[in-house]
Amino acid sequence: MVDLNCRRLAVSLVVHRWGEKELYPTVETLGKSLMSALDQGLLDKAALFVVYNGDHPLNSDACVRELEEYFPLPIEVLTAQANGGYGKANNRLLESIVSQSFDTTLVMNPDVLIEEQALPRMLKRLSGDPSCGLVVPRLLDPKTGRDAHGCKRYPSVAVLATRQFLFLQRLPGFLRLNDLYEYRDLQPEWVHRGVELCSGSFMLARMRFWQDLGGFDPRYFMYFEDFDLSVRASARGWVHLYEPGAVVRHSGGGAARKPLRHRWWFVRSAFRFFMRHGWRFWQVGKKLQ
Repeated sequence: MVDLNCRRLAVSLVVHRWGEKELYPTVETLGKSLMSALDQGLLDKAALFVVYNGDHPLNSDACVRELEEYFPLPIEVLTAQANGGYGKANNRLLESIVSQSFDTTLVMNPDVLIEEQALPRMLKRLSGDPSCGLVVPRLLDPKTGRDAHGCKRYPSVAVLATRQFLFLQRLPGFLRLNDLYEYRDLQPEWVHRGVELCSGSFMLARMRFWQDLGGFDPRYFMYFEDFDLSVRASARGWVHLYEPGAVVRHSGGGAARKPLRHRWWFVRSAFRFFMRHGWRFWQVGKKLQ
């Protein structure tokens, strides 16, 4: 039975460069998935909030008119703020709509493609499980169609080194460690209730979840803000659920494939994460009690 507290959805989409070719297919596929959820009676209303944190000024009214060609529901564009990172931008949106009647939020990247039944299936999971605060989809690579493994176990220094230096994945011990980190020991077609860490590229959550946690930690400019959020949420009793029937295509890419500046942000954020939540040098996954 659908929970009446999961029927009014606000979508937060952070954009750093306006007009990138990925944005319009993202918005179009989002609209189709939302309309499917509305048609199935899973939502009463939905709206898209685009948070622009780029360097160049924008006319928000013109941007709304531009997106209306691809998106059939209400749109608002928030502009003119410094780039404080992905987490801080999402927090700004969530704080600005706290007085509105939304009870569910979707935080997403601007370069994803959403299958039509993705949001209906995620909403069914979220509304049917009171202890579930966060639902994430099955992420696929748009080029290969293979699993992108968005869900992770608690990391260790060794596995993050493997992510930074791909040659380490040729060594059996590091390869097994990375497979465990990415939940490759579980079939990607299985529902998994109790995911440790969730990708911030596509997160569906109750508004109470965000309010309880105070949103993302804004000290993470890039990388690990989603992992930090997942750990803090679990500590407060929230359960994360992976729904494989909800398919979202997202190329992403490991830190080893990123520019040097991004790799520095990755290392800095990893250090902050470990200092807050505890260091693991080899083993991945929750600590044994």
